Amino acid sequence: MVRIRLRRVGGRSQASFRIVATDKESPNNGRFIEILGFYNPRTQPATIQLKEDRIYDWISKGAQPSDSATQVFKVAGLTERYERFKSGEKVETLLAEAESAAAVRNANRQTRREAPAAGMSRKKKVAPAAPAPAAAPAEDAPAVEAQAPEAPEGTPAE
Repeated sequence: MVRIRLRRVGGRSQASFRIVATDKESPNNGRFIEILGFYNPRTQPATIQLKEDRIYDWISKGAQPSDSATQVFKVAGLTERYERFKSGEKVETLLAEAESAAAVRNANRQTRREAPAAGMSRKKKVAPAAPAPAAAPAEDAPAVEAQAPEAPEGTPAE
């Protein structure tokens, strides 16, 4: 039996998922038959890219979506469109509707964690030392001459 389920990709603490058609007996991240889409829950709103025509084909052949794949399909509106497909609506109109919905849904994606500012790294950067202010030229500064105090007239001068 074929299942449509999520296959984890991405680094540690940076999970994203491929939506794949796989044999029910295969391990979660093992061999798969076909990649049907992509899901990234780390963006705001979540990024969902689906090959809806292939998903319709697999489900019509008897593939069962997993619980998590069903939730992703509901968020993307695929389950509603699939019901309309079963009732006889043309695939081309459904795919055009799916593309416009995906464009609206994926228009303003942002990662949840803000990216560091350009040029910044984990290490603190030391700002270059500001140049010392130049000394004022001697012509501009008033000349102050040190004058020896004058001795009173009644005392002998040294």
